[in-house]
Amino acid sequence: MPATTMPSAYLFAPAYPLEAESLLRARTAAGPWATALGVTVVESPDLAHTSGPGAWRPATERRADLQRGLRHDLLVAARGGYGCLDLLEDWIPPARWPLLIGYSDLTVLHAIWGGESLYGFMPGVPHGHHAVTSSQALALGRGQILSGRGLRPGTAQGPLFAGCLRVLTGLIGTPWMPDLQGHLLAIEDIDERPYRLDRDLWQLFHSGALQGITGLIGGLFPARLPEGYTGPSADAVLTTWAERLGVPALGGLAFGHDPDPVTLAVRRFSRLIVDDHPRLIQDPRP
Repeated sequence: MPATTMPSAYLFAPAYPLEAESLLRARTAAGPWATALGVTVVESPDLAHTSGPGAWRPATERRADLQRGLRHDLLVAARGGYGCLDLLEDWIPPARWPLLIGYSDLTVLHAIWGGESLYGFMPGVPHGHHAVTSSQALALGRGQILSGRGLRPGTAQGPLFAGCLRVLTGLIGTPWMPDLQGHLLAIEDIDERPYRLDRDLWQLFHSGALQGITGLIGGLFPARLPEGYTGPSADAVLTTWAERLGVPALGGLAFGHDPDPVTLAVRRFSRLIVDDHPRLIQDPRP
């Protein structure tokens, strides 16, 4: 019988490089995760180029690494950070899109991705059981049902776009801002106080980016608030925006910057139901 080639997952660092601890974590976690999917891990030759916090490799090197990764079946970011915008200079869409997996600064790549991608599990950052199992299930094409806090009742459906709010807002005015019309929009972030969430949502709104979204989903938005803070919570900000937009809203979904983030399938058809049992349903892949 002819030999078959096992599908491959390319493990790379498109933004900040890994530090030694993160590199060890990524190597330790990626293997078992990939084995459960029946794929083999191919490590980027640049992955071990560790550096200090806040540093990143030259953009030309990272663009070349991304091109290597596009030849594989899955493209797995070991971590986020900053630097994915560098990758879009002279960007030419590939003929075949691998399944992209990552979050945070990877919002930039999710925005321009021509196929389904997964906003979640990155093996080089701390994670837990839900991050692993939800990403595996979605990568295999399975659906999921996730519970959250009901903020504004109603039902909505459409493809889902998930992203880091600050990174998404930074795409306004660029050729890479995604068209969100008809989409459920899931947003999360870290270290952003409620007034900053409101500021970014106003900017998205006035740019026209929120026109036609069908529902709003919020993460946990962990942030250190000033002592004695009496302003609105993140949920309150999202509720106000859901009312302004006339869409149902769900809050408190632990995705993105969470110690054990659930993964969301970007551009997968999904349904938002906010009633006595608020939930987000992502259908199995067709």
